[in-house]
Amino acid sequence: MTNVRPPPQARPAAPPVEAPVDDERLFPEEGPADGCASGECLPDAPPAPIPAPEPESVRPFDVHHASRPAAPPMAASGRDNPRRPLQDRWRSAVDTVKDTSGRHAKSLASGRLLWIREGEVAVAYPPKDAFHKTTVAGGNGRALVEKALSEHFGRPTKLVVQDCADGDTRPEAGMVSLSAQDASDRAAYEKSTEGRVRAHPNLRAALRVLGGEIEHIQVYDLPTRPAAVPTNESPDESP
Repeated sequence: MTNVRPPPQARPAAPPVEAPVDDERLFPEEGPADGCASGECLPDAPPAPIPAPEPESVRPFDVHHASRPAAPPMAASGRDNPRRPLQDRWRSAVDTVKDTSGRHAKSLASGRLLWIREGEVAVAYPPKDAFHKTTVAGGNGRALVEKALSEHFGRPTKLVVQDCADGDTRPEAGMVSLSAQDASDRAAYEKSTEGRVRAHPNLRAALRVLGGEIEHIQVYDLPTRPAAVPTNESPDESP
């Protein structure tokens, strides 16, 4: 017999060893059986987005609550009240001149007011009042009057002096002068006062007893005029 060594056979390869997998979960872990009352198992809510600021020009607050433009004032400054009648405004202006110079105010009151415009006042004088015209228009009279009028109306005011005919009652000849109006009001007041005095029962009884008569009644008081409304009066907002 001959000993023959059989050919070596290849050993079968060992199966690959898989790495151990720890805590492998094919499904999400279930919560506790008693529910999620504490809220710990709920997912975190995403943060709310911050809204972009609106443009300044379209903010509702700015549109609805923006301050309204102030109402135009009655006058820039000073004492003038444009709501009063023209003759009353003129009298108030002459009173302001009177605070500076009574002589110039008296001559100004003798003129007939033509108009009161922004920055300009015009008066007219008949030939019989030439002296008063010279007083307010000549020398330093114009500068004095214009300064007082500028303070009264709250703006630089120019004085315009013109001529008019005696006894001219046309509207373009100007309004009745303040001095003429005062003389007419005083005459009417004196006549009314004299009538009330003569008709008084006590006086009539005294005349019957004494047998005398009334020759003349002198009136010393003057009719009162309402005070001018100041410029800081609250505006009338009635419809």
